[in-house]
Amino acid sequence: MTKVWTLRGRRPLVPAAGQNRRLCVYGALNYRNGQTHYMVYPKKSARQFLRFLRQLLAANRKRFLVLVLDNASYRRTGAVLDLLTEHEEQVFVVWLPIYSPELSAIEGLWGHLKKTALNNYFFGDTVRLEDAINRAFYELNRHPETALSLAYHTIQNLGETA
Repeated sequence: MTKVWTLRGRRPLVPAAGQNRRLCVYGALNYRNGQTHYMVYPKKSARQFLRFLRQLLAANRKRFLVLVLDNASYRRTGAVLDLLTEHEEQVFVVWLPIYSPELSAIEGLWGHLKKTALNNYFFGDTVRLEDAINRAFYELNRHPETALSLAYHTIQNLGETA
């Protein structure tokens, strides 16, 4: 939930299309340089996640990747697990416990994206929504220190909860 400014006593109105249109964003954060890698799809599925993983692997052929993944069912399909096993010399997967988003530093990035680029806006259609997402990631990649500070902020918050 974020704040919105309005005149005292006036309820802010944000137009809505009457339908809950969403997009799925898969993302990866490089903790060394703050660069983000992402893909936008109409919905979450194992097939789309496989496409994202293949693109991520191709973009990082010469790097060893540590993937921190939650246990969403589409990430645990046979095809996804087969791909990860096939690239085990390049990928190490850390599977998070169920219902533990606070352990994933990229959650800070998702919260930032929602607060700064998506909340309290009426996009009208998913094309405009995707444009806003692309602009937000463009800005994050222009200023990688922002993405890194979001990740470190999440880690700091974890320390405060202990």
